[in-house]
Amino acid sequence: MPRFTGHVVRAMLLAMVGSVDGSAARRLHEMGEPKPYSVTPIRFKASGRTDKGFILAPGAPCGFSVRFLDDSYMRYVVRYFTEHGDVEACGGRLRVESVHVSSKSYEELYSEASEARSFILKFLTPTYFSKWGVEFHESFPQPVSVFTNLLRLWNEFSPIKFDRKTFRGWVEGSIAVSGYHLRRDMKPIDVGGGRAVGGFKGWCAYKFFPSEEYEERTHRDFLKLLYTLCRFGEFSNVGGNRTGGFGVIKFLPENKNETNRET
Repeated sequence: MPRFTGHVVRAMLLAMVGSVDGSAARRLHEMGEPKPYSVTPIRFKASGRTDKGFILAPGAPCGFSVRFLDDSYMRYVVRYFTEHGDVEACGGRLRVESVHVSSKSYEELYSEASEARSFILKFLTPTYFSKWGVEFHESFPQPVSVFTNLLRLWNEFSPIKFDRKTFRGWVEGSIAVSGYHLRRDMKPIDVGGGRAVGGFKGWCAYKFFPSEEYEERTHRDFLKLLYTLCRFGEFSNVGGNRTGGFGVIKFLPENKNETNRET
């Protein structure tokens, strides 16, 4: 297994969909951004290391997650697993022991949301944000970068839309970083296709500071949206290369802040 396996899971996903419906796999691969899925890297136990990565321990359990932002594609993966007992990865075969399927509608995410006045985001896999018009990447989770990225994804796939420009202005004036512990991988990660990119991992705490520029109703509406986007981000990933396992996050609302900052 390579050091980072997000792009391996993406290839597995496209192969699984392609074995059921080639045209659906081509749509997923060829469509422009943003794409309607995200993945996590493989969780596995290693029995050794090589200069290219790790040796997967024979017989040890491993797992990964695939999340669709458009559930019309889910049927292809479900059908694959009903017809196959294994999946190819890195030139070998992984035997399928169990599959867990769950779903959450956009309407449910929004209706269940509280107000995100103080919270933490854990960045579990390398994360970065592309900057428009420049070649370098942003390597810090500034509020406006994180939450406008998530709103762009939300508006692309959700039937409930919000004005991105208005929300951006509110975030810039009302949400600040209140603490963080981040580290950046010194060695860029091979993501396939001859490309290597880096990113940060760790946690970042955010806090709401009310601006007099906005009415209380506006604050409350956007705080609910902010909470919704943080939960949505646990499905979508955030930032660049999210379909290759980058930007996996965990949302910790304020009542969990004090005891769950470790990564």
